Amino acid sequence: MRFLKKFELFKEELVATQPQKSPSTKPAEPAVHPGTKPSTRPGRPSPIRRDKPAVEPDPKAKKDKKELPTATIEEVIEKFAELTNQKI
Repeated sequence: MRFLKKFELFKEELVATQPQKSPSTKPAEPAVHPGTKPSTRPGRPSPIRRDKPAVEPDPKAKKDKKELPTATIEEVIEKFAELTNQKI
């Protein structure tokens, strides 16, 4: 308790000996300066580059230089009939 009283006395003496300064008011600066446009910060780039693939993709089925023979509709119908009538 006695230390608290000594501290308060010290504090009063210290405040009394310091000259009082008048509070200075300076004009506040605007948060946004005139003439500045709002900008957006670019985000982190995606690891997948959709506009430029790293590798040229190959087709899933590679075509041979010569064409495969094609069957006519009648040949397909006959083959289907043979396979359905075939006994297992």
